[in-house]
Amino acid sequence: MNMENLERNEQENNLMTINLEIQNYLKETSKWSKFLAIIGYVGIGLILIMAIVVMIGFSNISNIYNSGFPMSIFGIIYILIAVLYYFPVTYLYKFSININQGLNSNNSESITYGFQNLKSLFKFMGISTVVVISLYGLFFLFLIPIAGFS
Repeated sequence: MNMENLERNEQENNLMTINLEIQNYLKETSKWSKFLAIIGYVGIGLILIMAIVVMIGFSNISNIYNSGFPMSIFGIIYILIAVLYYFPVTYLYKFSININQGLNSNNSESITYGFQNLKSLFKFMGISTVVVISLYGLFFLFLIPIAGFS
């Protein structure tokens, strides 16, 4: 048995078929993920509109009351939230589109790329969760001693 036949046998053993039930689950998942991604994009748009409103409104309030703190910073925070929210929504949308295209055209590369985006979504969400939990931990670590001195 030569090396080429050995590689072909290995590839044949690693093939996985997607039966009709799995295809139906993936198609339904693709539809829901596309719906959620579109809602996410609308949410990003609303967050950006809110950022503009907050930046204009709070800067006017800041000027009226002569506060030394630039209140438009809250608008910048909203913009940063929108930018962070863009990545998971885009991963979800790409998952949806690629899974649907791959199933319709029987293209395993497209399905693989779809699952690659799903992996990126979960990785992003996992890292975000660790960061937020860490920030909460630091917040409480410094808040408890400060509250004790009050």
